[in-house]
Amino acid sequence: MPTLSALPGAPGEVPIVGFEIESSWRTRKHLKGDYLNLHDLGAALGALVLLGDGADVEATRRFAETLVDRPGPRVLVWSEQDVETLVRGGQIADRTPTLSVTEPRPEPPAGRHVGKFQALWDWLRDQASDRVAVTFSEIEEVIGMPLPPSCRKHPAHWSSYDGSTIARAIQDAGWVATRVNLRDQTAVFERRTAARAARR
Repeated sequence: MPTLSALPGAPGEVPIVGFEIESSWRTRKHLKGDYLNLHDLGAALGALVLLGDGADVEATRRFAETLVDRPGPRVLVWSEQDVETLVRGGQIADRTPTLSVTEPRPEPPAGRHVGKFQALWDWLRDQASDRVAVTFSEIEEVIGMPLPPSCRKHPAHWSSYDGSTIARAIQDAGWVATRVNLRDQTAVFERRTAARAARR
């Protein structure tokens, strides 16, 4: 676990904790950047603090909690009220997971994808062929929910492992998304080994 051994006033080693604080001008892109910053820091614990209150903040909090719910560094999502409660010595709401910094976040079982698009991961792993052409609507049937708006706006959203949870599910299953057509709302999935062989 990452620690600091020479922090003034601390009797021994203390875990490294990273904070990202977002104001009312935050966007989903900002939150993704915050998560990647905390991930790259390699801290024992990260905290993403959302300032303000109201329906806007609540919707952003739900998105942020989905964003950080993945294997890797433990990142908590706190509201301004949560921070005030902690300062007063209280305990924050049950929706924030309890964490012992000596116990790392458990990794998913070997060979499994854990995340929002696990159903897509499962579906791809079950495919018999090395190439599958699909419509966006068919993918939504597989995952049981609408695709993120970015999937219909940016072809890179289908292939950027670090910036996209759907790309992560596809690639973790051993596939790549090719021929993404935003106008026709279609894509082709190719098994990574087959796609590699085709380029030779």
